[in-house]
Amino acid sequence: MAPSTKRHIDIPDHLLHKMVLPRLPFKCLNRCKCISKEIYSLISSDAAFVADQSRLANTSSSGFVYMARNGLSFFPDPELIGVPDPSLNFLNPTSGEIMLVSSTNGLLLLYGEFSGMKSLCVCNPATKEMAFVPNAVGEKYFRTEMGLAYDPCELPHRFTIVDPLMRNHGDGLLYQFDIYHSDTGKWTRSSQSIYIDTILAAVKAVCAAKGVIYWCCGKFLLWYDIKRDIAGSLSLPVIEGKVIEGVTDVGVYAGEITCCRAWSGGIEVWRLTGGSHWDRMHAASWDGMVNAFDFCLGMQLRHKNKSDLFYKRRVVRPVGFNGKFVYIAVRLKYRDNTEKLFSWEIETGRVVDNGMITIKGTWRGDQAFNYSNSMARVPQILKEISKESDM
Repeated sequence: MAPSTKRHIDIPDHLLHKMVLPRLPFKCLNRCKCISKEIYSLISSDAAFVADQSRLANTSSSGFVYMARNGLSFFPDPELIGVPDPSLNFLNPTSGEIMLVSSTNGLLLLYGEFSGMKSLCVCNPATKEMAFVPNAVGEKYFRTEMGLAYDPCELPHRFTIVDPLMRNHGDGLLYQFDIYHSDTGKWTRSSQSIYIDTILAAVKAVCAAKGVIYWCCGKFLLWYDIKRDIAGSLSLPVIEGKVIEGVTDVGVYAGEITCCRAWSGGIEVWRLTGGSHWDRMHAASWDGMVNAFDFCLGMQLRHKNKSDLFYKRRVVRPVGFNGKFVYIAVRLKYRDNTEKLFSWEIETGRVVDNGMITIKGTWRGDQAFNYSNSMARVPQILKEISKESDM
């Protein structure tokens, strides 16, 4: 019998569209657009496919994004996570810096001057789509603590921006919230107001599942729920009733808020459960890490002293957690902002040097955010059409 000339068996469309394509790494998925007009349309404009891709996307297309001198940069693997135009030239920036304000489900919230006008911009750097956001009434500038909420599964045609308005109140700060919905094209003021007993302003907005945005405010988390229009605050993790001083990074992993804290005793990872309770997931002292941090080579010090000296002489700050690694930026105190990026593998305790990194605005401006390449379309902003009286 002659060998069969059939070289393959076609994969049923429903499996190809629902199970195979959504799991491909971003760059491979992008190349698949050339296969046929049907596949191009599916990947580029099908809302159901975008929802599947956001849930099932290959982890090689996920990581962290931050703003470097020449545009967007990524870690842990810039080549796998990278986007077609990290310089953001497709936005037509005209002068000054572009600031990365927030990142949610593949969309970025930026602030800069585009086509000669300063404004907020929501964009998808993977698809090069964008939407420019009008200023709130009476506002002359944008704040870097604005938060972005976007869910391609539940509301693919709407993004929401939340601006926590702050004013001094007694010994603390009082917050109100301006809200922008792309499907109405309007800013509105929430009736919610929250007092926090700290003078440290809100920074680095991150959005968890169910549309709740969180901000780190010193020893507290401020939060606003866009679906229910309610707000509140809670304390960051404490040990034996005491808040441990250190550098804290708040992020999102598997839809939950996480808190990574570097302090004199080591590093910890916490998870927020039930909206109010902190569970400590991982913890380690500096004792087993200082040699990997390339510190005190050739110095004959007792291990404990070496660890103490390490933390006293360096600025150590967590900048991201992805469930497997905590990424830690380290620099010498009283030097420039050039840092080394290390990854601590929580299961094995192994520490790896990932090279030099410069994340602008260490404390107040741009920081590293969770990022995953997505084929999501940027929701269009409703533009009000002025009505002229009939002549």
